[in-house]
Amino acid sequence: MRKQYWNTLVALAFLGALWAGFRYYDRRKTREAKKTESKPAENVLSVESSKIRSFTLSPRDGEAFTCTRDGKTWVISQPSQLAADQTAVSSWLSSLTSATIDDVVDAHPSNLKDYGLDPPAILIEVSTETKPPNFTLRMGDQTPTSSGVYAQIAGNPRVVSLPSYDKSSLEKTLFDLRDKRAVTLDVDQVSRIEARSKDKRWTLEKNPDGVWDLVLPPLVRADRSSVDGMVSQLRNLTMQAVVSEDKKELGKYGLDSPTLTVKMKAPQDTQTLVLGKKDGERYDAMNSALDPIFTVENYFLTQFQKDPADLRDKALFSFSTFDVKHLEVDTPKGHWAFEQQNNKWKQTEPKAKDVANDKMDALVNSVHALRAESFPKASAGDPSAFGLNKPAYSFKVQFGDKKQTETVQAAKVGDKVYAQRDTDLLPSQLAATALDDMEKALGAL
Repeated sequence: MRKQYWNTLVALAFLGALWAGFRYYDRRKTREAKKTESKPAENVLSVESSKIRSFTLSPRDGEAFTCTRDGKTWVISQPSQLAADQTAVSSWLSSLTSATIDDVVDAHPSNLKDYGLDPPAILIEVSTETKPPNFTLRMGDQTPTSSGVYAQIAGNPRVVSLPSYDKSSLEKTLFDLRDKRAVTLDVDQVSRIEARSKDKRWTLEKNPDGVWDLVLPPLVRADRSSVDGMVSQLRNLTMQAVVSEDKKELGKYGLDSPTLTVKMKAPQDTQTLVLGKKDGERYDAMNSALDPIFTVENYFLTQFQKDPADLRDKALFSFSTFDVKHLEVDTPKGHWAFEQQNNKWKQTEPKAKDVANDKMDALVNSVHALRAESFPKASAGDPSAFGLNKPAYSFKVQFGDKKQTETVQAAKVGDKVYAQRDTDLLPSQLAATALDDMEKALGAL
């Protein structure tokens, strides 16, 4: 009994000591947290980005270069005058002015080589319009855990650590900060695009309504999705590498016998982009308005090396099915007209009657689905070859609040189906069964 009592006392003492230890640890952590909260993070450089006039980056194993502010625009001023990527420079400045010190590693280092700071992996020298007028940051090796990078600020002997993301944000090459746009025109203002490869050639032209046409000749409607994709490619095309800062020895890069030539015309300027030989997984290229020879991704060639037929709009109608207000259909069996009133469909010809919405939706969808499969090579002045001089089928659609109208005529010649939109100068060939769904939907009414 006495032994059991003694064990209980020991257990209580142990629990008391454990509780006291936890209380001490908790109070200490609370004091440390308050101390940390009260001490703001130390900035590497407490200067606004707008006050920086220039900066020079000198990599340990690379070419040093200087960026200088010219008014509101940044340029690369050394080792040669180059346009800078304004977004990339702005991001770099933001990274520098927001960088904070993680920890003081060594207040009085005896050997900077231990930290990769002699020489530094990169030397950053900054000139400002305020205090300090000059600032120098040395960045060295990564810390053993790779969570930070060693650094030293000129004027203070201590070695500090910065977060690892500052290393990737601040260690930039000349190529990283130069303007890498392969096309410097305002692509949204381009009104004409001509492309020529070894076996394909086409021209796109924007009409007065701002819509792209394909110039065959004559002008035909261009596929909006395809053209938008190519315009986007031009807008976003970037240099992947610079292989020469001047246009000497064009033959070396296959630019004297181009794989692809793209000429772009805007109101204020014209630029020509030329692709030469394949360079690994990319193509060597040049722009008439830029000095260097550079590489671009190979998918650019695929996007622009198209057959003209691939750029034609294959949809015969552009209306949205939910927007249709009036529909007229002519077939060898007769003429029908339909009106939508208060979200309900009515047949008005050949006799007036109500029409079920679901059946009418099927008819509208079948008309909307009419698409070209190919484009026959023939003169626009000979519609009789396609039965379009006396078409047996006609579709007239009125849609939208502005009551826009689109009309398409179609004909069957043997086992082939041809159609032509009233605004098109050339006919289209449809699938042999293209009119089947329409005739079935019309029969259901």
